[in-house]
Amino acid sequence: MAFKDDDAWNSADYPPMSHPSADVAVNAAVARAAGLDAREPAASRILEIGCGEGHHLLSLANRWPGAQCVGLDVSAKAIHRARSRAKRAGLGNARFCEARLSEFEPDAPFDFIIAHGFFSWVPDEVKVGLMDFIGRSLTPGGTAVVSFNVAAGWKERMAVVEKARAIMAAGEVDAMEALAILRTVAGTERELYLIDDMLAKGAAVLAHDDFAPVMDAWSLGAVVKLAEAHGLRWIGDSVSGVRGDDTSDIGSGTTFRSELFCRSDAVLGDAKKPDRVAALPRVPPTAIPDFPKLDAWRMLCAREALPLPDEDLKPCVFTFPQLKVLIAMDGSRSAYELSRHAKEVAPELDFVPWLRHVAGRGLLG
Repeated sequence: MAFKDDDAWNSADYPPMSHPSADVAVNAAVARAAGLDAREPAASRILEIGCGEGHHLLSLANRWPGAQCVGLDVSAKAIHRARSRAKRAGLGNARFCEARLSEFEPDAPFDFIIAHGFFSWVPDEVKVGLMDFIGRSLTPGGTAVVSFNVAAGWKERMAVVEKARAIMAAGEVDAMEALAILRTVAGTERELYLIDDMLAKGAAVLAHDDFAPVMDAWSLGAVVKLAEAHGLRWIGDSVSGVRGDDTSDIGSGTTFRSELFCRSDAVLGDAKKPDRVAALPRVPPTAIPDFPKLDAWRMLCAREALPLPDEDLKPCVFTFPQLKVLIAMDGSRSAYELSRHAKEVAPELDFVPWLRHVAGRGLLG
């Protein structure tokens, strides 16, 4: 996640997860559809700024052993965990650097740069530094994903946050307790909806999002203008390629955007129709293997009760009984033997449909 003052922010405390909007396979397909000669991710250099514990970057490194993946974060604890997981999962193509963005000097430009959950959570001078770094550090056909909270949709959310902060200060309670109190006196259905949405995030996410020490929502137009001032060109949404605008964001109350940029001097050829299927490295299987097996990275995630990234990098969360079944999927047990094991450790689990779902999400090696 984002780089902040060490005392105010610890990215090692943010729940690890993968981010489909920053799937560089999809981002590359969007760039090619816009006419950019983007490199194949399987043999590329990928940088994630504010990588936290490395869950997203390690998922990319696991997908593409031939890619060089670099993660950057200010948190020593997060980087230690990322390095440890990379080593235990056998992902030698991922390395992690503990440094601030202003201190980081890459040895070569990158084909893909990811800044997810960074922009809105750092001071303005770091925002400027981010865009300047991207402009200097992309290859000619490289792309960068920058996500941010949108001012149009966050205006009413921050009004709720301010009320909750007042309750926190008066009653010496935490954010979750303050929101629960505020819920009992919510003035409108909309306010009640926003409170419930915040409560559903949980304390860990709230501390780094709605109630973060820095949470600076910008308009799309302002972000694009800043990017253009530092040698970048806006392509569009990082998944769809669609170009939104501030007027539509205000009308729809948009709260979050993930946008794709390239160098302003990049050569754009003829636009092509995007091929969503071609963006992914392989089509997830639908059949159940005779001996179901998790790869080393997903096995580590199961053993540490982390979300397992599926083929689209969507994080899959399992119950503890289900994790016990997943941990047994080391390739040594047949599907039948696993079904018997599931009856012992997860008696509530309808095993065959569940296993078919797991296989269909592309979680099995």
